[in-house]
Amino acid sequence: MPDSAVQLSIKPALTLAQLKPVPGERVRLETRIPRARYSVRFIGLHEGGGVLVSSPKPGAGRTLPNEGASLTVKLAAGNHICAFQARLLKIQYLPFPHWVLEYPAQIDVRKLRAHTRVPVNLMVTVDNETSDNGFPMSVFCNDICLKGASLEAGRMLGNPGEKLFITTRVSVAGLDHVMLIPAVLRSVYQRESGPVGVFRHGVEFFDLEEETRLVLAGFVYQQCLYESGYLEEYES
Repeated sequence: MPDSAVQLSIKPALTLAQLKPVPGERVRLETRIPRARYSVRFIGLHEGGGVLVSSPKPGAGRTLPNEGASLTVKLAAGNHICAFQARLLKIQYLPFPHWVLEYPAQIDVRKLRAHTRVPVNLMVTVDNETSDNGFPMSVFCNDICLKGASLEAGRMLGNPGEKLFITTRVSVAGLDHVMLIPAVLRSVYQRESGPVGVFRHGVEFFDLEEETRLVLAGFVYQQCLYESGYLEEYES
């Protein structure tokens, strides 16, 4: 090998077996012709052999794909969301209705990180340490992650370094939760939006209580699943 040659180390791609999806996890199946989506449950896999999922529930006027159909498969495994293409190899009815999908040779994997921001349409109430100068006030949160959020308001909420308290109500797995989140204002800039300027604020969360951290993590994770197409808003 010439001295000038550079040897690259390529990290091998993750396989579905390495991600170890949990039995019972929700799986999204999509077909193009006809265009349809089906929500099923992961049962198990045989590496290199196949992937087992529950059969979709039949519905009035609902057409299910036949064996050999091409499917887009989306599922969550730990803190990863993955998607792959697979053929429907076999439709089985015994000992219970289930489908055997082709084991994927390649999967697209997205890792959920603490700084992964997801878009939201969330109204929040913001207060400062003294509850004066027009506080508390309602503002719009347009993205959020485990570490912070972006808030939009018609005026400045404060100067970088000042503390704020954010209160909001979110739904996680069909249950309503109220979160009170202490935050530090890290950035402020004004952007033009029609005749009225809008101030966008970057805030960093700190000193979260354990219950708040759990609810926030569940909410952010759920929003990531919505964005990936793995879940739909109307699903419980």
